[in-house]
Amino acid sequence: MTDMDLTTATRVLEEHPDYRVSRRVAVTDRHVFAENTSNEPCGRLAVVDTETTGFKPDLGDRIIDLAIATCEYGRESGRLYRVVDRYESLEDPDMPIPPEITQLTGITDEMVKGQHIDEAGIARAMDGVPLVICHNARFDRAFLEARYPAFADRHFACSFQELPWSRWGIASAKLDYLGFRFGLFHEGHRARADVDLLIELLARQSPDAEQTLLAMLLASARTSTWRVHAVGLPIEHKDFASARGYRWNDGKQGAPRAWWIETRDEAAERAFLKPLGCLNPLVVKESARERYRPWEARADAFQPTSR
Repeated sequence: MTDMDLTTATRVLEEHPDYRVSRRVAVTDRHVFAENTSNEPCGRLAVVDTETTGFKPDLGDRIIDLAIATCEYGRESGRLYRVVDRYESLEDPDMPIPPEITQLTGITDEMVKGQHIDEAGIARAMDGVPLVICHNARFDRAFLEARYPAFADRHFACSFQELPWSRWGIASAKLDYLGFRFGLFHEGHRARADVDLLIELLARQSPDAEQTLLAMLLASARTSTWRVHAVGLPIEHKDFASARGYRWNDGKQGAPRAWWIETRDEAAERAFLKPLGCLNPLVVKESARERYRPWEARADAFQPTSR
């Protein structure tokens, strides 16, 4: 089939209500998404993904695959313009990779043997980058800070948590499924592949066509949130908290032993907790610099805010 035949066939299928067309993600090392024809002031951000041996760096799990794409974007429009730098590397975790991780990622012990992440390479890619975007920032940030402490000084945004996928009728925020909903697919579950898929998504218009997904995520990252800990909540009211979205913390990782929630409306949570007998919740205000940091790294932050 010629390119023209393929283009025609694709257009016909896209216009037919019974078919959907998915396109393979193909983001080059210096990919250009749009031209900055208005000379808009630009900033830099890094889209980052990790593959790891498990879920908890404090229990010995390690990064085995890291990918960073440094991107230029419009500060006013939130438009993604281009990829300006890259860093990616495998790393030997000095332990056998669990079979389930190899099955998921395709990364074997032989592939990582003798491989090491170059901290100078990370520093180069992150030069002048204040904001890191991950699709599961709470997970990735913990591993990034454990491996390269300079990440503790960055601001983080999470495309999984901070974009209103359910409001748009998208049932799952898993990256592969989001790609499907936006007509994209990629091969394999590797750090570079996931970074490239996420970049493609961030460059797209939101389903309600109001602005780009990146613009919405940037606006969210610039907004403060609060971590509300229902310290002293009577045990008979725990089901009310759970139904509202509060989660239990056992107190072993620095934060209080209490039910907690993250919110953008501190007053609403205080109003919810007061009639349940929680009169003095511990509330921590967070910016993108603190958000998603491991609790044990911020134990000194868990002090009540002044009212």
